[in-house]
Amino acid sequence: MKIKVESLREGCILEEDVMGMTSFPIIPKKTIIDKNYINILLAFKINEVNVENKMADGTSLKTQNSEQKLSTESTVKNKLKSSFQEQYNEAVLKYKTDFKNWQSGAVINVANVKEYLYPLLEKIEDDVNRQILSLHHYSNKEDYIYHHSIAVGILSGIIAKKMNYSKGEYFQAALAGCLANAGMSKVSPYIIKKKSTLISGEMNEVQEHVVQSLKMVQNTPLLKSETKLAIFQHHERLDGSGYPLKLKGNKIHSLSRIVAVADVFHALISDRLYHENVSVFKAIEILISDCFGQFDISVINVLLNMISVHLVIGTKVKLSNNQLGEIMFTKSSALTRPLIKMLNSSDIIDLEKRRDICIEEIV
Repeated sequence: MKIKVESLREGCILEEDVMGMTSFPIIPKKTIIDKNYINILLAFKINEVNVENKMADGTSLKTQNSEQKLSTESTVKNKLKSSFQEQYNEAVLKYKTDFKNWQSGAVINVANVKEYLYPLLEKIEDDVNRQILSLHHYSNKEDYIYHHSIAVGILSGIIAKKMNYSKGEYFQAALAGCLANAGMSKVSPYIIKKKSTLISGEMNEVQEHVVQSLKMVQNTPLLKSETKLAIFQHHERLDGSGYPLKLKGNKIHSLSRIVAVADVFHALISDRLYHENVSVFKAIEILISDCFGQFDISVINVLLNMISVHLVIGTKVKLSNNQLGEIMFTKSSALTRPLIKMLNSSDIIDLEKRRDICIEEIV
């Protein structure tokens, strides 16, 4: 509920971050208000804040109107959340139908793909930073290949938008991401469903999917030439270690670089038949460090900024060692590795120094 700062009492709990003129909160949500915080709010000329309807001691802070308002806001938020997930699941089912038709020899109907992909891209813009953290939770191992294509389409479009591409361009980026793996429909179903490591011949067949994808879209006028190029090049790497042509540097189109990052990022954070997932925070670190030189750092930084906005002081996190902590301090030089105060002890862990531990998720 909204409350005037002059009406705040010690023990009130912030429901939302209090923002100032910077990109970081003056006071993060879940902070328990005391006199010092009230003075800080007054100093920054903050007129009102959102607080929870319960005090830190468990007693209620509510009026009939404010309680009704809180209930309404909660209903709206839940509706928005379910609306996106429902729309996402519907898009996955439609892509799955298309994919099975492609397996039977049908041609790609790009107009049909646009009908279920574009509205989803527009929907996620309402809450993009949070949804980026949630995308992999909607997926499952058995239908991974269909979820992956929809998610990579969304990620490619959002990244392109954040990089100031025009609406037409970032919608084309979304199509490139979504259709990049259409050629997998020409790969043996046995290989797609295989749970163990692929042998050499099987890997060659999988790598052929980029050529197949290009063949499937090359004659459609609804995709720009650079979109078709991105579909073909999304497994190329800046250092020449990719495929099918082992291109390097500037020979790889900027749109291809976006789809490449979106493709690997979602693969890393998703459970697959032959690979366990890692956290979104670990995935970013892998792209930056373990894959150094392979991906465009400007594209990775867009993803990093969308994710790190959640890592503010006071945020509760679960670590990879299954312990819970609270962010004490963030570093611009290591956004995914802040200083953590453990909740079950007085220990403080500097994740920048403790490379064996990482943030698993926000709680």
